Amino acid sequence: MKIEKKLYIFITVLSLVLVLSGIGCKGLSQEEQAAVNPIILNYWTVYDDLPAIKSFISAYQLEHSYVTIKVRQVRYEEFDELFANALADDVAPDVVSMSPRWLNKYINRLEPMPGSVKVASIYTEGQFKPKTVISIKENGMPSLDYIKKTYIATVPEDIIIDGKVYGLPMFMDTLAMYYNVDLLDKAGIPIPPKTWDEFSSAVKKTTKYNGDGDIIQSGVALGTGENIDNAFDIISLLMMQNGITMARGNRVSFTDGMDERTTSHPALQALQFYSDFARPTKDVYSWNAKKGNSLDEFAQGKSVFYFGFAYDAPRLKARGPQIKFDIEPVPQLNSADPSNVANYWVESVVAKSKNKDEAWDFIRFMTMPSNVEKYVKVTGQPSPIREQLVKQQEDPELAAFALQAITAENWYHGKDIISAGEAFNDLFANYLSPLGEKENELRRNIGFIGDSARIIQQTF
Repeated sequence: MKIEKKLYIFITVLSLVLVLSGIGCKGLSQEEQAAVNPIILNYWTVYDDLPAIKSFISAYQLEHSYVTIKVRQVRYEEFDELFANALADDVAPDVVSMSPRWLNKYINRLEPMPGSVKVASIYTEGQFKPKTVISIKENGMPSLDYIKKTYIATVPEDIIIDGKVYGLPMFMDTLAMYYNVDLLDKAGIPIPPKTWDEFSSAVKKTTKYNGDGDIIQSGVALGTGENIDNAFDIISLLMMQNGITMARGNRVSFTDGMDERTTSHPALQALQFYSDFARPTKDVYSWNAKKGNSLDEFAQGKSVFYFGFAYDAPRLKARGPQIKFDIEPVPQLNSADPSNVANYWVESVVAKSKNKDEAWDFIRFMTMPSNVEKYVKVTGQPSPIREQLVKQQEDPELAAFALQAITAENWYHGKDIISAGEAFNDLFANYLSPLGEKENELRRNIGFIGDSARIIQQTF
C-alpha cells in the first residue's frame, strides 16, 4: 500500500512537471510558479461515501493537477479522539466532515469560510497548436443570502455562527419511520400508521409475548435509551411535536413553565408517551432495557417499527437482507403544523490547514448544486437544496425523508452532544424506576426532567 501511495504521488508530481515543461517555466510569473507548487489536502470523512468523494477528487484535479487530495474514512466513535490527537500533534487534516451538533465544540479549531478564494487552474487551449495555460482565479464562495435562499431552513441556522459560515452540506437527513411489511400484513394492518394514535394501535396488535410474559416480537423499540439508536432524536421529535421549543439561543428551554402545579406540561406528556412503550403495566408495552440494539432487532425481524434516518437503510439491508421493509414519514401530532428532526453533516476547513484557499475551493466544488445532485443520487440521501427536494419527493426510496426536510430542524447547538444524549438516557432510566414509598410522583418526575435540562445546559 505504501509503495502504491508513493507511486501515485510520484505520477502526480511528474504530470505537473510535464505540464509546466509544456508551458515553459521561463514564461511563468513568480505568482504563477507559486500558485502551482504541488500541495496535499488531507480529508477526513465519517460516512461510507468514499467512492463518491473520490469521483469529485478526480474531477477537481482535472483543472487543479497540482493538488493531491487524500481521503480517509474515520469512524464516528473514533473521530473525537483522533481529531484531538491530530491537532495536538500538528498533523490535523485540512478538510473534515463535521456534524452541525459538533460545530460549537470545534469552532475554535475551524476556519470560517472566506468571501472568496484564490486558486490556480491548469488547462489546455487551442485545437491545432495546443497550449497549456495557468489561470489564477478568484472564486466567490456562497454568500449568506445565497445560503438562506438555496438551502432548507435548518442549514443556515446551523452553519452560520456569529455571521460566519463554518461548513457546507452535501446532503440532508431526517428521522423517518421504517416498518416490516410482512409483519404488518400478518397483523392485518393494510396501511402503515399516519398518526400516533394509529401507531399505538399498530404496536398493540404486533407485539407478541410468550407464556412468561417476555416480549418475543416487539411492536417498536421505544421507551429506553441505551439500546435504542436515535433515542435523543426521537424524544426531541415528540417534544417538538407537542409544541415545545427545545432551546432559545444558548438557553435550554424545554422545561419552561414546568412546576408542581402543572401535571400536563408538554415535556411530561412527551416523556410519558415515550416511556409507556417500556412500561409493563401499559397496553403498548413492547420494549425494555434487556432487549438488544434496536436496529439489530429490526434487521432480524424481531421488531415491527424502527425510527431511523436514510443512512440506516444500507445498514439494515446489509444486516437483514431477508427483511422486506418500507419507509414512511414519522406520524405527526398536528399534520397542519409538522415538526421533524434533521441530522446531517457539513464539510469544514480546519484552522491549522496550510492550504485554506484550496481546501475551501474543493468544498465549493463538491457542494455545487450539480455535484450535490450527483452525490445524493449515489449515496441515497435527501438533498439540502430546496429545488432538488421537489424531484426527490417523487422518489419512492427517498420520499419519506425528502417530504420532511423542509420542516426538519436540529435544535442542539451545544458543545457536547454525547453528554446531552446521556442526559436523556438517564432521564428515561430514572423515569421508569420504581416510585419510592414516600415519593410524590409528579415532583419526582419534574425533578428528573429538570436534572436533564441542567446537564444539557452545561454543554451549551
